[in-house]
Amino acid sequence: MRRLILTASVAVACATLAQPVDAQFQFGPQAAYMTGLGEIQGGGDLNGTMGVGGRVQFSPPIPSLSIGVVGQGVYYFPDCGGGDCSYMTYGLGAKLGLAFPMISPYVIGGWQWRRSGNGTTNTETGATVGLGVALGMVPVFVEATMEFNEEITAAPDYDNNPLVIQAGVLLGG
Repeated sequence: MRRLILTASVAVACATLAQPVDAQFQFGPQAAYMTGLGEIQGGGDLNGTMGVGGRVQFSPPIPSLSIGVVGQGVYYFPDCGGGDCSYMTYGLGAKLGLAFPMISPYVIGGWQWRRSGNGTTNTETGATVGLGVALGMVPVFVEATMEFNEEITAAPDYDNNPLVIQAGVLLGG
């Protein structure tokens, strides 16, 4: 009986003290265009490849500042020359920008995982940095990111570090 009373007390306290989470979580679909990355394991060509995926974003409501945590994943459709290959990326990052009424520019950075395969799977990791803009009237974003492989050198290797253009719609909040 004590456990039931304790459980009920915690539930009542949580329900009473809970704050609304308006405008904190947003999610939605995104499309991506990858350039600058040649062949992947399995023989697929990724230069100029399109992809689709999803994004979730947590942004606390802070006036005139846009900060947040972003999680995303994209599945690409590489040209495998009739073969069966796959390529996907997923990552976690932080976003910092200015929140103006019409347009909100931001910088984004984080960690990216890239997974490719053709029978066997190859996974790479690396940092990602980029610039983006979110429109205030409609929940749309456009961003460009550079993905670095795990062997970070002083000069970027543009054959192995792709430039990705992403656009999408964020719902919620």
